[in-house]
Amino acid sequence: MYSIFTSMKVFSDHWVGHPSLNKYGLHRKRLKVAQAISNFRRAQTVRVRDAHEQRLMDDGFVAIENFLPDAEFAALRDECHAAAEAAETANPPPEKPEVMGFGDSDRHDWGFDRFDGSTLNRFINPGPIAAAFPRNGRFKRLARLVCGKTMSARRNWLYQTINGDEREFHDQQREFHRDTFFNCMKYWYFIDPVTEDDGPFVYVPGSHKLTPERMAWEEKKAEAAVEARVEWERRTAAGESSPTRAGMTGSFRIEEEEFAEMDLPEPQAYPVPGNTLVVANVFGFHRRGDAVPGTRRLSLYGNHRPQPFIPIGS
Repeated sequence: MYSIFTSMKVFSDHWVGHPSLNKYGLHRKRLKVAQAISNFRRAQTVRVRDAHEQRLMDDGFVAIENFLPDAEFAALRDECHAAAEAAETANPPPEKPEVMGFGDSDRHDWGFDRFDGSTLNRFINPGPIAAAFPRNGRFKRLARLVCGKTMSARRNWLYQTINGDEREFHDQQREFHRDTFFNCMKYWYFIDPVTEDDGPFVYVPGSHKLTPERMAWEEKKAEAAVEARVEWERRTAAGESSPTRAGMTGSFRIEEEEFAEMDLPEPQAYPVPGNTLVVANVFGFHRRGDAVPGTRRLSLYGNHRPQPFIPIGS
């Protein structure tokens, strides 16, 4: 039963997707306890002190322009451009994936490539200036406001996305979803401007809040995931070859028309200039924006997902 008390989210897990336990409210209980612990950790570590931090708390998202002083930004930008160019020289980006869906990582000396449908993700080892970014005091406060814990500097990459043709290979990251069942953070510190054509981040303000309407939606999605698990077990027992695990994911998808049912506002896209920090609580609904094939984004990126049931903040 250990997995119930961890960040495990997929319903193919024996305990997280257990039909009887979910019948008695397992998913609801994990959500409520994780939210309470996140609030408790936050109270130990940080208090809101400015308008940007308040917006992060209210909307689940904030974009802070001119985040670094000009001289610091210029040095970081030059380092990141040099690293991206070196990676491209060593290994030119592949034009398209070989399979549908999320691809495997293709490792290189400088990092790795991975396709999400048509979108190529290049995760490039950060240089010394980029590697130091998560130690920025202002950034650390934002991470604590979301999770109640400091983000590890090791979970930081130089991240380039190269947009492909959606008509050929669908990118599931362009579907609205929430990442997992508890408060967690992703950030993008954009080195270059992001226009509407480049696939800007899209977020539903306020969707990070566990309202009664959101809880009802979560329970409905959990029920469907458990039903998919039961069907998978039935097909496996019947000896069917390679029965699908579709539907058992813990990153629940949502259709736009469902937002109104939860009294949520319209999604907002966020094109931004360079030197902009974007921080999002990805318990809220979000997606990668639509893009023109061949366009690119370059940013520092990190995923901050501390264990949800540890009550000690840091």
